Amino acid sequence: MITDPLALIRAAHFAATLLTSGTVFFSALVIGPIRLPQDFSTLRKHLNVLVWIGLALSVLTGTMWLIWLTANILGESLTDVWLHGGAWLVLADTRFGWICCLRLVLAFFLGIVVFNPAQRAWAIVVATAFLALPAFASHAGAAAGLWGNVPLASDVLHLLSAGAWLGGLPAFALLLWAAHRRQKADWYDFTIIVTYRFSRLAAISVCILLATGIANSWNLLGGVRDLWTTNYGRLVTCKIVLLAAMIAVATVNKFHLTPRLRAPAALRSLMRNSITEIAIGLCVLVFVGYLGRLEPTSHIHPATTSVPTDAAFTHIHTPEVMADVTIDPGRAGRSTATIRVSREDFTTFPAKDVRLGLDPPVASGKSLELNATRRADGTWAIDEIALAQPGIWTVRVTVIDQSGETIVLDAPIVIDR
Repeated sequence: MITDPLALIRAAHFAATLLTSGTVFFSALVIGPIRLPQDFSTLRKHLNVLVWIGLALSVLTGTMWLIWLTANILGESLTDVWLHGGAWLVLADTRFGWICCLRLVLAFFLGIVVFNPAQRAWAIVVATAFLALPAFASHAGAAAGLWGNVPLASDVLHLLSAGAWLGGLPAFALLLWAAHRRQKADWYDFTIIVTYRFSRLAAISVCILLATGIANSWNLLGGVRDLWTTNYGRLVTCKIVLLAAMIAVATVNKFHLTPRLRAPAALRSLMRNSITEIAIGLCVLVFVGYLGRLEPTSHIHPATTSVPTDAAFTHIHTPEVMADVTIDPGRAGRSTATIRVSREDFTTFPAKDVRLGLDPPVASGKSLELNATRRADGTWAIDEIALAQPGIWTVRVTVIDQSGETIVLDAPIVIDR
């Protein structure tokens, strides 16, 4: 796990995304309403460069993430994915792919609007969407139903608050460096106001980070004991420790250094501490990258049945019902499907009816809508399925309970050649 390239790519991608949106938030929300020093144009150009660097790195690491993930899904080499266009399947036929495409459009638009300071509102809106969209491809984004929106909203708020604080720190450090170089009275006055405003924004962000972090841990961990007994929990613990260290440094900045900012030594110390916060924050993001590669302990379930070696299998988990879908054989041609629906405690869910939908990898292909038949062992089966082509299909299970309520679960499933 330590040498997992995809985890490091995820970490780099989140760092670039936070840098992009955080710099926009800092420029628009913290600096925007303040009267600027006369020679502020140079710093504005530098802040724009930070945004463009973040966007370029976001696109680069996002492309690397897509290619590496495609290779893992399809079981092919990176070379085959690159040469044979396997990444297009993921782009066209998965939620992750659609989110990548939408964020690429937002990146292009954001790179343009930052040219014009008058477009501050648009910059905030686009940067917010650019930062929040990855939550829809996370563990929380995969949950369905009304209750599935709660962890998703928590994830979105977690990302936005991290962007406002950690993502804004490089821009803040750049401003402190500019004020230290100029050593002018108007720049000191300007820096003091900005520091107080950013300090308030950071305090709000920390409160939201703590609240959403607790909510996310409650959703993703099986219990407090997981924090030291599981790999996932230990990474969460390391993340909490580093976050506490960042908060400690930020507290020193707010209550000890900020009131003394007119002294050059205090300004230098604040700049040094801000860089320390950035370094700790990057370590946090490395842990975030690895957390995304592990199954949350609350989502780990023992296999309810043995899965044939040549079958395609997916587990879909929602608060209301879980579904295990097995397509055997898991390749193009004639197959059978078995669906097991159960509650969180693995007892059989009392479904009145179950239907299976299969959407092909190519948008122009024909979707399948099939009724399942209940077997004596409690599973639901479809004996004849004609899968026209290999690729990443979308499996959709529609469960109707005894009261007539409809629950829809969906997930990707890989059909081999």
